[in-house]
Amino acid sequence: MPKLRFTPDQIKTMVSELDAGEMAVKLSRRYGISTSTLYRWRVKFSHAQQLNDKERLRSLEDEHRRLKRQFAELTLDYATLRAALIRDVRGDC
Repeated sequence: MPKLRFTPDQIKTMVSELDAGEMAVKLSRRYGISTSTLYRWRVKFSHAQQLNDKERLRSLEDEHRRLKRQFAELTLDYATLRAALIRDVRGDC
């Protein structure tokens, strides 16, 4: 019997069905794979998902840091301009 090949997207679909509560025996029969293969894929692809989550978290933290820096600069500019405007208005009166 030839070995079946599944694309990573198909494997992720199967693993997500398993995580959603589908019985492993039913999934293995439906797709023609063993339950041990299904559980092995679950471990493999859940680890990959955790890595993607870590990368996403790191990028969000970097963006947050950048935005905080921009906000601080804009706040300082605003305060400087406001102080200059107040000085100009008081000088004219």
